[in-house]
Amino acid sequence: MKHRFYPFLFYFIILFGTSHAVTCANADIVQVGTESPDFTLPSTKGKSFTLSAYRGVKPVIIWFSDCCGGCEGRAKVMQGLMEDYGVEILAISMLSNVHQTAEFVERVDIPFPYLIDTDFKVVKDYVDKYIPET
Repeated sequence: MKHRFYPFLFYFIILFGTSHAVTCANADIVQVGTESPDFTLPSTKGKSFTLSAYRGVKPVIIWFSDCCGGCEGRAKVMQGLMEDYGVEILAISMLSNVHQTAEFVERVDIPFPYLIDTDFKVVKDYVDKYIPET
């Protein structure tokens, strides 16, 4: 799968409490100084999360993950950022298979919300051309 060759920084976007986005990738959609597109997605645990609920509260890192082997290590990095810097992490699965995502979350013991975007709408809003091949 060619998407695994993209640099690690491509996988996440940092959003500040001021609701302005800073892209850490070559995404054409979200630009520095623009308001982050809002979304509401369900997590693997069944609870829904809305990005705008965090605006003005604390920084949020949105991590787009395809639940690959390398993502296990990245999940620990994200957990460290959450603990060390007090940021919120919202991981968004880039898999269409909900069960595979839920198994990954359980196996890796991820402590932050892992959201399901089976139609890839949020992925397209943020990173436009990056759609996983499944």
